[in-house]
Amino acid sequence: MQEPNDDQGTILRWEDHIVPILEHPDIHIRDKAVIAVAWESHARTSELHQLSFDDLEDRGDHMAILLTRPDGRERLLTLCGSMPYLKKWVQVEHPVTELLAGNADPVEEAAPESPVWTHTHSNKEISLNQFRLITRRACKRAEVPTEFTLYDIRRSRAKQLAVQLGLRAPALRERFGWGPHKRKEFVKTFEEDGLNEDVRPRPPIQCPDCGAWTLPNQRCLWCGTGC
Repeated sequence: MQEPNDDQGTILRWEDHIVPILEHPDIHIRDKAVIAVAWESHARTSELHQLSFDDLEDRGDHMAILLTRPDGRERLLTLCGSMPYLKKWVQVEHPVTELLAGNADPVEEAAPESPVWTHTHSNKEISLNQFRLITRRACKRAEVPTEFTLYDIRRSRAKQLAVQLGLRAPALRERFGWGPHKRKEFVKTFEEDGLNEDVRPRPPIQCPDCGAWTLPNQRCLWCGTGC
């Protein structure tokens, strides 16, 4: 399967482009979850958009998501740093919670075909175009230096991790859902561009007050306690 061409656009950075969005108080948790999951999973926009509750598995301190490529092949990925955002969205803020009993866990009890990415006040899947606009709105709200798309996240992560891991690594091909056609020339011009840095979201911790999994060195996403 071929990927879009390797243009030399802006390479997104975790601290410069993603963190300002995740820490902004006026950006909805759904949109933070989309961007955090996109960064950690490196998924194609279409793979993320079509996620249903049947594709999610809660494993306590992390979640697993099942991505389906355009050709129908599947791959299972683990989410750690983005997990608190996704879990807060699907377990608390997602409109499907209004259709379930009070103590029900949507990941376990929502209809398997229920879409993960819905409107914030309606259990109706947002269109692919609306999904793509999430990053644009978030960038403007958080005043990040470069407006980016979900594809820009995938492209940037590919370049960053190619420098760190090498494109021949089976784990990298598995992570991005690539075939063996990828060449090392993909990152040739980026090896000296400071990309060999720790660009992963930090692993979650358990809040000392409520016990929920949340982000370190921030207020708990669930109860607001400083962690």
